[in-house]
Amino acid sequence: MEVVMTIISLILVTGFVVLFRRMSLTKELEQKIDIQHVNENSFQNFAKFYGEIYPNDPQFDRKLNKIYILITDHQIRDIKRIAEISLCTLPECVIKIKYLKNKRLIDDLYIDTVNMELIPCSSEDQLLLDKYKPFLYGSHLQVEGIASVIPNPKGLSADSLRDEIFKEILYLDNKGLVNGIKVDEIDHRILYYTIEKRRIYEDHQTVHCPNCGALNDVDITGKVRCSYCNSIVYGDNAIKDNMFS
Repeated sequence: MEVVMTIISLILVTGFVVLFRRMSLTKELEQKIDIQHVNENSFQNFAKFYGEIYPNDPQFDRKLNKIYILITDHQIRDIKRIAEISLCTLPECVIKIKYLKNKRLIDDLYIDTVNMELIPCSSEDQLLLDKYKPFLYGSHLQVEGIASVIPNPKGLSADSLRDEIFKEILYLDNKGLVNGIKVDEIDHRILYYTIEKRRIYEDHQTVHCPNCGALNDVDITGKVRCSYCNSIVYGDNAIKDNMFS
């Protein structure tokens, strides 16, 4: 009898601990984190760049906040678990993780979409990533532009150097270690999200919210609600009245 009671007690204690941890985790996830330069409009544009469409979601900020905290604070690397807790579909969770990476808010993690895991970048991959970050994120160069300025310690010919650069960038892209780019394997070209956004959305601009300072994408002649504080944000050529339409 004592053994049975002991087992029951252990089960109850274990259940209480699990419940307490879940309640604590939920409470932590409700905290608003300072990610002012992300918003739903820019996320939607980012998703479109990768061929995905997501409608307006009143839970966008909350979902993104949860994903951010689960990865950064709780070190969770199981994408399925992250999606479940943040109430996202798997594809939605993956593109939101890419978006956070593109905004430099989370570490250089390999997004394994086969096993649905986030894998820390190896030291070798980190060296390779650091090698190309200035050219991909800072200068937005094409392969030939990178080849003209990058060191060539192996003394490769111009063609061989360009081939090596392209293969290494393609490798990083396939591992999900670079974001905001698409690699054209046929023409050996790099398509940059930032450049494409400016080209496609010439009538849009990114504006600081006058109330909280968050960045919002807005039509140059229009206005939107700030995704962070709900204040009205105007485009440069918008008529500034007291009505929001």
